Amino acid sequence: MRGTRRPESLDFEPVLLRRPAGAGEWRPVLLRRRRISTLGLLVVFLVLQFLIPARLVIGGLGSVGRPSVAVGILLAFLWCVWMRRPQRLPGGRQPVRWLLAAYLVVQLIGYAVGYDRLLPQVEANAAGRWLIFSIAMVGVALAVTDGLVSRRQLDTLLHTLVGLAAAMASVGILQFFRIVDLTRYIRIPGLRHNSALIGVGARGDGEFARVAGTANHYIEFGVVLALVLPLALHYAFFAPPGRARVLHWGSVVLIASAIPLSISRSAMLTVAASMILLGVVWPWRRRYNVLVVALVGTAVFHLVNRGVLGTIRSLFTNLDNDPSVQNRIADQGFVQRMFEARPWLGRGAGTVIPERYILLDNQLYGTLVGGGVLGVVALLALFVVPYFLARSVRLRATSEEARHLGQALAAVFPAGVLASGTFDSFGFATFVGTTFICVGAVGALWRLEGIARRGPVQGHGGPYVATPLFFDVAGRLRPAGERSRSEAASTQKVAP
Repeated sequence: MRGTRRPESLDFEPVLLRRPAGAGEWRPVLLRRRRISTLGLLVVFLVLQFLIPARLVIGGLGSVGRPSVAVGILLAFLWCVWMRRPQRLPGGRQPVRWLLAAYLVVQLIGYAVGYDRLLPQVEANAAGRWLIFSIAMVGVALAVTDGLVSRRQLDTLLHTLVGLAAAMASVGILQFFRIVDLTRYIRIPGLRHNSALIGVGARGDGEFARVAGTANHYIEFGVVLALVLPLALHYAFFAPPGRARVLHWGSVVLIASAIPLSISRSAMLTVAASMILLGVVWPWRRRYNVLVVALVGTAVFHLVNRGVLGTIRSLFTNLDNDPSVQNRIADQGFVQRMFEARPWLGRGAGTVIPERYILLDNQLYGTLVGGGVLGVVALLALFVVPYFLARSVRLRATSEEARHLGQALAAVFPAGVLASGTFDSFGFATFVGTTFICVGAVGALWRLEGIARRGPVQGHGGPYVATPLFFDVAGRLRPAGERSRSEAASTQKVAP
């Protein structure tokens, strides 16, 4: 029917055809052009990452067959297309872009190093999966850094991250009280179980449920929620009055109350580090208010879940008798032997797998063995560079809300390094996805706020962000020095 005109006697219109205004041709409705934005793809990535259980993968692809990884590969491809087209990427200096490029180059070097020592097939497969996963995560971070065009889009993405973390926390809470394990009932055509779901475990004398939500492991569940908690608090503080504020504080309550349900040392250390790093910028009054609320919330949690906090306390007071701690200490000999054999480039990125070696429950150790000194430097840079960029936003942004968001993002990275020293964090896709989203968010915020390296430090404080401790130290010391000199001069005049 294309190219034909509608007969005058026809008193109905076909359902799948339409005639544009002022045009005489019929056009298929299903072929109308619709653009999918970068923000839309990133939201899809987060939804797939948080709401689909970690063990559901595309058949034949193994651990990198998670649908979210496929979206990450698509984003990496689209970023390369944007880069090739003139004036498609934001102009100006972007440190995060160079950081991600350097990180990916190091992974490619590690991939080549692994094949240089004639990998067995099982290690070659693991190296290939690691490279695919790294490209996908770098693509996600680049899409956030360069693809978001406004603060509103960045806030929408981070709102989505907080909301989905609250949803994962809700799944964990239902598991803890043994009401229902929703992950057992999620079935998606085309996806299959890569291995048995970890389900609900038990820990402590009271056999308390140890939950993972939709994450791959209890530790990952608690650590990811601990990393997202500062962002949840930020948006709760700055939410407008009304329904939006209630929803944001509801997310804070869900996330904070679900972290202890993982019954994990890593989670507790991570939440302590992230909250301390966020609290250092608050005025004293806000610190007192948050401390009081935290104490009241802890008391209520203890009344509702008696014995859980005691079990968590025993994780720190009973280290000498904890098998997991002793195993981590025993791994040091293996790490030293492997490091001495290949100190600079390691045995190959992604090739140190438990099937052929041992389970290194420490990401820093695993990276040292697999990537050598170069790999550890790249890993630490992935956390250190965004931290300082976010701190620069905290010091130089013009609005208090942007400064507080900069500090909330900055708190993610030292806490993430601390967590990586307590479990093999980059073996868990939800942790890595959250980390790379935050890396990209720092780059986007740094660009959208127009932060310059030598820009002026904002000295005025507010109810959420205090004046920097060392702001204009010379200016504040100068009047004190002048007063001291004037007092000394007056004393000399009075003296006989």
